[in-house]
Amino acid sequence: MAGDLLSRAPLAALRSRYDEPCRHYHVWAHVEAMLRHLAEAQADGLALADPDAAVGFMLWHDAVYDPQAGGGCNERLSAELCRAEMDGLADAVSVDRAARAIEATISHRLPDGDCPDSAILLDIDLSILGANATGFDGYDAAIRREYAHVAERDYRTGRAAILRQFLARETLYLTDWARQRWEGRARINLARAVDRLG
Repeated sequence: MAGDLLSRAPLAALRSRYDEPCRHYHVWAHVEAMLRHLAEAQADGLALADPDAAVGFMLWHDAVYDPQAGGGCNERLSAELCRAEMDGLADAVSVDRAARAIEATISHRLPDGDCPDSAILLDIDLSILGANATGFDGYDAAIRREYAHVAERDYRTGRAAILRQFLARETLYLTDWARQRWEGRARINLARAVDRLG
């Protein structure tokens, strides 16, 4: 497994955040799935430059999640919390890399500067898009529950716009490993979701 940060991280406090009642997809099971995918990538020969940064990204990337917050607020606050709570658990470079990769989830584009594992981390965060139809549809329904405060018409319009932005990309995933694993199914799932939204 990547790094040994898991043995040092404040897992109980983190899990309590991911158990907040407003969450339906952005829960601890999402973190566990990401850690499994990271282990699979490593088993397939992917070498991490900074295992602690990779695990830190996964543990803290959605640590702050308020569905009513917008404009990258959740991501920036999650990155700040990562910097604060990971400080002293890993070296400063690893902490900075984890936090900057978290901030990159605002756009799901590679961050500037020295953040060597960010491509695989961002890809794994979007792994659910390439799940089988049942898994993707469960994710899609859970996102709707997280945004229950948004009127149906507004949700459909906004969600369809977000999914179309992903579909418009030349590739959804940044690494060959993720593209081979998820790209085809992800495009099918996203197209189905957009059709459902009307």
